[in-house]
Amino acid sequence: MKARTLKPTKVNVITLGCSKNTFDSEVMMAQLKANDIAVEHESDAGDHNVVVINTCGFIDNAKQESIDTILSWAKAKDQGQVEKVYVTGCLSQRYAPELKDGIPQVDAWFGTRDLPRLLKTLKADYKHELVGERLLTTPAHFAYFKISEGCDRKCSFCAI
Repeated sequence: MKARTLKPTKVNVITLGCSKNTFDSEVMMAQLKANDIAVEHESDAGDHNVVVINTCGFIDNAKQESIDTILSWAKAKDQGQVEKVYVTGCLSQRYAPELKDGIPQVDAWFGTRDLPRLLKTLKADYKHELVGERLLTTPAHFAYFKISEGCDRKCSFCAI
């Protein structure tokens, strides 16, 4: 019987929603790689043992896609295809309290500013010297650029 490790051998990052999530996933993947954790983006290969789903929680269609994706990976966990499922992003930031009870297969929920905590859960350290570094998921001639983080308004419906 193969012993399970505490440190993930390979993380599959699933990105849903807007280009901000793409950027955030690229930063997360660069941090994981810098911690010598194998990482892939939206892989169907099945050789990963941890899945991180970066969700959207604003547009109804994107919310539904996020929930469907979480449920799909929860089922994969039930079937032994992955060991851990983590959810981050806007949907998690805004709706985790409501979703936790309905999807107990998710090992942890993280908000939009919880990258250091997510990395710690994955037995990785947030490397401050990597600020601005990304592992691009787009073609070499194309990349998203984040010009701001958050907003100075206090809208009750917003998770930014």
